[in-house]
Amino acid sequence: MSGTTEPESITPPIAPFASAPGAHDEIDRDEIVSHAGVAFLCEQLERRGFVESFPRPRILVAGCGGGHEAVVLQRRFDAEVDAIDLELSVYPEHRNAERVTFQEASVCKLPFANERFGAVFYHHVIEHVDDPVRSLEEIHRVMAPGGWLFIGTPNRHRLVSAVGAHRQTDWDSNLKNKLRENLQDWSARLRGRFRNECGAHAGFSRRELDGLLAKHFSERHWLTRDYLEFKYRDLPYAIMKRIAFHQSVLGVVAPGIYVLSRKSS
Repeated sequence: MSGTTEPESITPPIAPFASAPGAHDEIDRDEIVSHAGVAFLCEQLERRGFVESFPRPRILVAGCGGGHEAVVLQRRFDAEVDAIDLELSVYPEHRNAERVTFQEASVCKLPFANERFGAVFYHHVIEHVDDPVRSLEEIHRVMAPGGWLFIGTPNRHRLVSAVGAHRQTDWDSNLKNKLRENLQDWSARLRGRFRNECGAHAGFSRRELDGLLAKHFSERHWLTRDYLEFKYRDLPYAIMKRIAFHQSVLGVVAPGIYVLSRKSS
């Protein structure tokens, strides 16, 4: 398969991490609290035969934050996981996690050999990177043939920010912080500074990110709708979800965009 694909309809979750009402901002499995992004990736990889392709996988978490994604991925796939960040701020309970190696490193200069990883989790990080193009070059270099790269990033054309944002190491997911983030976004727009390089949490449009990915990945699955259906699957407002998740309005309604790309075998 080559080129971009339209969003696929998501099937019922495989071994879901949790079933709580409302948005799945935080997923708790084996006493590990994480967010919907890593749970969604696990489901997508399982659906696409990741375990069969990589029976003893190595996984890279590029921008590991508190470390919870790395630990979830290790346990879910019995994997060897490398997790990097420019400055480590791993939660104490994850620092000595089995078969997870945390280290300070730049995604633009990865300290790993070529074709090492079967999967890369690059979730809401690329918008903070000084050189996104270089980061994708490096990630492609260390990915094994047939490996998968998952990227989530803010949607630059969104009307509202941080609707379902989860708690981070330096940011609490409360109404006050979400309102502040939206005010900052619109202030930056009005001043013509709504760009990542200006320090705004702008992200990318689908077209922009697809253009960057196309240089390295011919197979790209745009899964924004699938991700939102997964994250908000327990919300009872079926008609509202159908309208909000319609392809014609996702470009401005979706706070983030999500894509799964595969390296050619």
